[in-house]
Amino acid sequence: MKTCAIDIHHHYVPTSLLDEAKRHGKTLGVELKENNGAKSLSFAGGPPFVLHPELPAVEERLKMMQDSKLAVAALEAHTATLGYRLTGEQGEIWCRVYNEGIKELITRHPDRFVGIASVPLQDPARAAKVLEDAIRDLKLCGGYIGSNVNGSYYNGSDFDPFWAKAQELDALIVMHPEDVAGADKMNPYGLKLICGNPADSALCLGYMTYSGVFDRFPDLKLCVLHGGGFFPYHLGRFDQGWHVRYGARAAQAKKPPSAYLKNIYYDNMIYRVDTIDYLRKLAGADHIMVGTDYPYNLGDWKAVEKIEALDCPESEKELMLEGNAKRLLKI
Repeated sequence: MKTCAIDIHHHYVPTSLLDEAKRHGKTLGVELKENNGAKSLSFAGGPPFVLHPELPAVEERLKMMQDSKLAVAALEAHTATLGYRLTGEQGEIWCRVYNEGIKELITRHPDRFVGIASVPLQDPARAAKVLEDAIRDLKLCGGYIGSNVNGSYYNGSDFDPFWAKAQELDALIVMHPEDVAGADKMNPYGLKLICGNPADSALCLGYMTYSGVFDRFPDLKLCVLHGGGFFPYHLGRFDQGWHVRYGARAAQAKKPPSAYLKNIYYDNMIYRVDTIDYLRKLAGADHIMVGTDYPYNLGDWKAVEKIEALDCPESEKELMLEGNAKRLLKI
């Protein structure tokens, strides 16, 4: 197949954002540190996040894209750099600088990149405004959020102003795990990333599907990275819980979680062709996109090849490689 794929899971930190942290970090509540060439960011006195050296890279990124048969990458933040610990005002300023930095790279390489907007979801009303401005003024293609905000999941109505705006704009919201529940138990062997990340996405989807978010916002489109975490692979358990456990039925959801599959989209960053094929059969080829998780070594630079290897019609492969992303991101 030709190089045509669009990567929906592609992290980027603009150099201009780091420069802003260096110049105005105290006002923003952001601290940038450098130690032996390594840079880290911390927010409102929180723990430092060490930046992968290729997060601001451009040439290395373009080479990886060429080698991996990626025509376009959707640039998005690393979730740890969204700054949810900041005040709403600080978070808005930070996210707007982030989005301007993403726009700047798109302007330099308009045929290779599109942008997913960072939003200050610690203040949902501000997040809604930042999303609207990013899409209408910067021509970014959706919004990027964590699986929770400082430990708060999305089962309450506090976040409704943001979901309402996303639905109004028909904007795809891309969700990535961060601030993983139970992370203190997962330090050995890198299990925070290996087990914790997909677990937190599944936990978040449990909250959303049980609490009625998709009943209130039936046209909301949510892309859950890492193939939806553990959620699609234990969907029967989620449904059974809705049917038999009082706590689940007592929430506002009108239907079992499987009824909301129409709202949920996925990348294929789950490594195994047979697992991707299961997800295709469960969710439909029209709900899956390419995801590499650049630049991390848990990523999959062969994500395109694994879609090409599926035993399914070429028309379905085309949807997963590029068609779905074009439709959802309005490319």
